[in-house]
This record gives sequence, structure tokens and C-alpha cells, in this order.
Amino acid sequence: MNEQASTAAKSKTVLPYRRRFRNILIHKPMQREFTLVMIALLMVSSLAIGFVIHNTIREAAFGGGFQFGRINPYEILSDVSYQLILRVTCILFVTLIVLGAFGIFFLHRVAGPVYRFRQVLIRINDSQIPHPIKLREGDFFTEVAIEINRLLEKLQFDKEKLQLVREKAEKMITDRSPESMARSAEELKAIIDKGQCR
Repeated sequence: MNEQASTAAKSKTVLPYRRRFRNILIHKPMQREFTLVMIALLMVSSLAIGFVIHNTIREAAFGGGFQFGRINPYEILSDVSYQLILRVTCILFVTLIVLGAFGIFFLHRVAGPVYRFRQVLIRINDSQIPHPIKLREGDFFTEVAIEINRLLEKLQFDKEKLQLVREKAEKMITDRSPESMARSAEELKAIIDKGQCR
């Protein structure tokens, strides 16, 4: 009995939203570009490391800078390993700098639009209607910016419509003649029925 109650309690605590594999790719162009560039940079780095290892061993074997005269083979291998460590570390350092620069540039194309969206939402929550969002060339989320701009147009239209309704209502209050009130009521109805942006 207790086991059934505990399994029932566990099933109730399951989160309503779970990550699924099909939901991993939420913005395919952005994620595809980032993944392909990272793979390409790592492949180039791996090829460079392989080339450096091959050349360092070849130089040691054929005497390019290494001498076999009175030198102990242990010293040669020590020198080869030192050269390998030095060259591979240089390649990995350059790769790290390139990846860091790419990451900053790439994330700027993502974070810039998100920052602008946040600023627009803050102004909307403060009862302001901000200017339309303009993104830079190459920024991501242009389709979201288009939809937010459509929303801003609708909010501007609704604000102007509300202002007209307020003015007509004030006119109805000040004008007490039946003809004027009937005309103002018809104008109010026409304003309210106008449901689309210009």
C-alpha cells in the first residue's frame, strides 16, 4: 500500500516540461553555424597537431637539427618530446584564441538581439511604446524582431484608438443635445469596430 502511494506521489512530481531530443534544436541556423565552425576549427587544430608531431619526429630521425654523434638517444627523445610539447601547446593556444574570438563574435550576434528584445519589453511594461527593433546584418532572431515590431504597431494603433474613444466620450459628456450624442455614439461605434492596424 505504501509503495503504491510513493509511486503515485513520484508520478505527480514529474515536471510538466521535459527536455526532448527534438526540442534540442530550437534555432537551427544559429546552432548549425556554431557547431560547424567549432568542428571545423577543431579539425584544423587536430590536423596541425598531427603535422607538427610528424615533422618533429621526422626531423629527429633524419637529423634536421638533431645530431647522433656523441649524444645519448635519451637526450634526443627528451629534446623531441620538448619540441612536441612546445609546438602542440602553441597550436592549442592559437586554437583557443581563435575559438574565444569566434565565441565572442558569435554570441554578440545572439546576445545583441536578446538585449534589444528585453529593452523593448521593459518599456512596454512601463506603459511606453518604443521604436521598432532594428537588428544588425547577420544578427539572429530577425523573425522574432519582425513579430515584436508587428506587436508594437498594434499597440500603437490601439493606443491611438483609445485616445479617439476618450475624446469622443468627453465630447458626449459636454454636448448634451440628442443629435450630437447620437452622432458621437455612432462615431464611437465606428472607432471601436475598427479592429485592424492602418
